[in-house]
Amino acid sequence: MPTDLDVMEVVGRREAPIFTWNPVEQMWVQENQVASKPPPAPHDIHAIQTWFLDPDENEWIQTVLGPTGRQLAARWHGAYRVPESAVLPKIKPGKRTSPLMFAIAGVVLIALIGGVALAAPSLMGAPTASPAPSSGVVPTAAPQPTAAATPEPTPEPPPEPTPGPTVAPTPRPVPRPAGPTVTLKDGTRVTYTGPLTAQRGGTLGASFTVIRGNGRPGAGAFGVFLNDPVTVSNRRAATGTLNGSGQIFLSVPTNVPVGSYQLLFSYAGETAQIATVTVR
Repeated sequence: MPTDLDVMEVVGRREAPIFTWNPVEQMWVQENQVASKPPPAPHDIHAIQTWFLDPDENEWIQTVLGPTGRQLAARWHGAYRVPESAVLPKIKPGKRTSPLMFAIAGVVLIALIGGVALAAPSLMGAPTASPAPSSGVVPTAAPQPTAAATPEPTPEPPPEPTPGPTVAPTPRPVPRPAGPTVTLKDGTRVTYTGPLTAQRGGTLGASFTVIRGNGRPGAGAFGVFLNDPVTVSNRRAATGTLNGSGQIFLSVPTNVPVGSYQLLFSYAGETAQIATVTVR
């Protein structure tokens, strides 16, 4: 499905089917009354987004949020974000090389080859060193040193120790925190380290730690939902990004009626309940 975020006038046309994706319930919500099947699930299932069917091309195109999408974004306090599939990389034009540079390089190469060819004969015909002429004087033998004048041999210094090979330190795995834990399909462990109770009209300080199956900290986007399975209007959400230690702290609004709520998280394409929070 292509992306077109500049089509501002499409929302509201009655002749084109329009659907908005609900990331909490993982379902499409139709914006108008035109009879049509919903599009397939979007690439980024964790973002609120609106799509319409182009009747000329018979394809689904992403556009601005519809009325229902804007209501969901306002209800979940900023859970709306631009889907990952809508961010198009900018391709930089290739850098063209001027043909003049290749011509200059060829001239320099020819000059170097000619210089080597001219210098080769002079190098091959260079005269060798002749022995020094004899002066007719017979050299006398050098006096032999006496035993008394023979110097004692100097002891050689001991060889310096050769350092051994350096061994790279093994990375220490992240310690597992205590708290309710959910293991994902790839072995990643998500642990909730926040409170299980919250005051009505305030916020829930939801903190999580994500550790991969190899013991390294997790990374990437992370979402949390205070879910009421009965009443949709009582659901609250917050999103963020894990830090370098695989941890995150999110403030979830608790302006909901007193009661028990499911605490859900969304990470790496999976959504699961990790605890039950009581709002007093």
